[in-house]
Amino acid sequence: MASKGAARVRKKEIVKVVHGALLRTNIKAQMASAAPPLGPQLGQRGLNVANFCKEFNKETGHFKQGVPLPTRITVKPDRTYDLEICTPTTTWLLKQAAGIGRGKASKDEVVGKLTVKHLYEIAKVKSRDKALQHVELEQICRMLIKTCRTLGIEVQYHDLDPTELKEFLTARKEKVDAQLKELADKKAAKMLRTT
Repeated sequence: MASKGAARVRKKEIVKVVHGALLRTNIKAQMASAAPPLGPQLGQRGLNVANFCKEFNKETGHFKQGVPLPTRITVKPDRTYDLEICTPTTTWLLKQAAGIGRGKASKDEVVGKLTVKHLYEIAKVKSRDKALQHVELEQICRMLIKTCRTLGIEVQYHDLDPTELKEFLTARKEKVDAQLKELADKKAAKMLRTT
């Protein structure tokens, strides 16, 4: 009798995970696909992933391919959804305006330069977002200045001198190349240690 009792093992109760109705994610323009991470996120909420990808790629046709777009997807109980596509991310816009590929690597590093005119134009673009519609342009510009500090972009209140900017960009390119070479050397040394 004792062996029958030991043979019976209680099954653990399965807990069903209930996902929220709002899904916020960044999707690259014209590049939505059923591959992870987007496909599983949509599938867990019961959406038809292929139809979503077609609709998203069609709606983002006017954007340059690969631009990261913050997207809000509200899933309804009948498995339909509302799609809200915002303007490109702030960091992407700032990096494009400054002509840089990545932010700063060390604390006091300056990776690019922008003028207040550049920030004003980016603020006008960002003011079209639903979240920033009732925010004044001055406040949006202040938020952009803080983001510039985080990225290592220097904000100037006067026009940039073209020769000075060219010198800065060539010096910056040499510095980035040296950093990338150093990273590649570290990676190669690490690979040699593990093999």
